[in-house]
Amino acid sequence: MNRKIIHVDMDCFYAQVEMRDRPELKNVPVAVGGLPGTRSVLCTSNYIARKYGVKSAMPTDYALRLCPDLIVIEPNFDKYSNESKKIQLIFDKYSKLVEPISLDEAYLDVSIESSATSIAKKIKNDIFEQTNLTASVGVANNKFLAKIASDWNKPNGLFVILPKDIKSFVDQLPVKLIPGIGKKGIEVMTKLQVKTCLELQQISKELLHSHFGIFSQSLINYAQGIDDRLVQNDLQRKSISVETTFLEDIQDNEILKFSLRTLHEELCLRIKDHVESVGPKTVKKIFVKVKFDDFSRTSCEICLDQTDDNLDRIINDAEAFQNLLNNCLKKKLKTVRLIGLGVKFKTKSEKEFNQQSLLTLCGLS
Repeated sequence: MNRKIIHVDMDCFYAQVEMRDRPELKNVPVAVGGLPGTRSVLCTSNYIARKYGVKSAMPTDYALRLCPDLIVIEPNFDKYSNESKKIQLIFDKYSKLVEPISLDEAYLDVSIESSATSIAKKIKNDIFEQTNLTASVGVANNKFLAKIASDWNKPNGLFVILPKDIKSFVDQLPVKLIPGIGKKGIEVMTKLQVKTCLELQQISKELLHSHFGIFSQSLINYAQGIDDRLVQNDLQRKSISVETTFLEDIQDNEILKFSLRTLHEELCLRIKDHVESVGPKTVKKIFVKVKFDDFSRTSCEICLDQTDDNLDRIINDAEAFQNLLNNCLKKKLKTVRLIGLGVKFKTKSEKEFNQQSLLTLCGLS
């Protein structure tokens, strides 16, 4: 069966919520993030601010140099989470296979439906009617292409990539739009004289691997429009994570620390929403991952005391993630392109195994 995947991405979500609630912000440059003078970064910006070059993950002070009239609002994640829950209910109305990626983004598998495009239009309409917010939606036969499509006509767009059009679409697709390729990646592609996915298809695996390491196989697949990742709903989910990719490589530890605190807050909200949806969960590990400017990656994780109440400790303890980040940064003295953090849940089989082991120790089995 040909898969039909929808990717929904709310337009500058946090900023859009603030503009909806404060109409005086509608026609001025707005960003949500850390306040000026705090060596922090932005979570997002509206489209007026983006015309000045202001983007997410940009240091706030630098954004103000680009746009002196920028209004910066501290994030209110509780408010954004409440809006996200309303949107999630709309997704659940149209598919049992919904994979939330963040508070403002999700994939839906609607392969059993006769028309994915029709479903996409209904989702957009429902979101606007119930929240007065706009979303951009992409439709394709895999996650990679659906995400590319949702970015194609922003804001408030809808773009569909039909199976018969995949090759012609992907061949002309600029490589800079492939997820994971940032400023350094574009520099490498420029040296290789590669601008489009068609040109990328003609580069040898060995040469790509020498520049991009393990990421090279993903590049090879994306260049052909291939992505076998499945949409996984909450019941299948074994972990939850959040991440941010910086517009410019970051070396300032204060900026990294603020970014981690912001990510931790979003992670906690996503965990709470997940637990509300599927019931109690036990976390077996927490982790932090870092991608450096040379495409190398590292991660650190710790196993937790797997008691039923360990979720509360994770939600109230950002310091544990900060310690993991510090350990990651010690491994390489390089500037940072991406940081992420998350949790891994204990599976049902692991719980049953531990319960059986406990009964054996007590001589009850």
